[in-house]
Amino acid sequence: MPPAPAPWPPAGAPRPTRRWPTVALLVAIAVVAVVAVVGWLRPTQGHKSSPAPTYTDQQVANAKTSVCAAFEKVQHAIDLANSHVGSTDYATQLAAAALTHETLDAGSRYLLTKLAEEPATPPDLATAVRNGANADREALIGYLNGLPATDPTMQPALNASDEATAKVRRLCK
Repeated sequence: MPPAPAPWPPAGAPRPTRRWPTVALLVAIAVVAVVAVVGWLRPTQGHKSSPAPTYTDQQVANAKTSVCAAFEKVQHAIDLANSHVGSTDYATQLAAAALTHETLDAGSRYLLTKLAEEPATPPDLATAVRNGANADREALIGYLNGLPATDPTMQPALNASDEATAKVRRLCK
């Protein structure tokens, strides 16, 4: 068996120091510090918001007419769906529920799309239509969860929908 190698460095001799890991660590810390200071002191580019677009009176009137017509279409579909509610025939009740669900879904999406297509819509009308569409979607989720309109948790959405409908009708006169 060969003799065991002698330990390196020999016992009692000073160990050679490895300075490159320490130097590399200090350089890395210095680079990070410089990047942090530069990032902190660098002037930020101001977020200049573009001015709100301006629309002619004719563009606003056309947008209002378009959104109000879309609203009336949706209201007519909702009224038609609701005309079958209250039937004693089970099949008619199911059909009315499905039609109501579809009307709330399609109607709210249609109105939100119409608002996106008509940026000149007066802000108060756009807000009322958006609030109504969101309330209808909230009510739809309740209905899809099996809640009847008489359930207390449905009342906030139904009240918001009624308020938005009344406001849109006032603004569309």
